[in-house]
Amino acid sequence: MAVRKRISNHLLLVEAKDAESQGDSTRAITLYQQAVENDPLEEQAWQRLMILHRKQKDYQGELKVINLALKTYETHAREAQRQWLQQHKKGASLFKSLAKSLGLMNNKGEMLNDNPVIKKWIRRKEMVTARLKKRPKK
Repeated sequence: MAVRKRISNHLLLVEAKDAESQGDSTRAITLYQQAVENDPLEEQAWQRLMILHRKQKDYQGELKVINLALKTYETHAREAQRQWLQQHKKGASLFKSLAKSLGLMNNKGEMLNDNPVIKKWIRRKEMVTARLKKRPKK
C-alpha cells in the first residue's frame, strides 16, 4: 500500500510540474494539494504550493499554506518524539535530562525543533507577514 501511494504521489508531482511548465497554475495547485493529502510530509509539494501562491501574488493564500505546512511538520515531530519516549521508557528519563542540560528541550519537555525545513518556512512566514502588513488594504 505504501509503495502504491508513493508511486501515485510521484506521478502527482510529475503531473503538477508539467502543469506548471504549461502555465496552468490552477491545475498544478490542485495536484500539489492532492500530493500533500496523500503524504502530509511531502516537502516538495508544500514548497511548490508556496511558490505558486507567491507567483500569483496571493500572499494570503501563501500564508495559509505556510501555516498548514508548519502545523503538519511540527505535529509530526511532536508525535514521533512522544512515540519514541513511549517505546524507550528506560532511556527516556536519561534522554530528557541530557536534552534539557544541552538546551535542546523547552520547559514543557518538548524538543526544540532544529529541522532546517521548518526554520526556512518560519523565515518565509515572517517575510510574507511583513509583506501583507505593507500592502494597502482594499
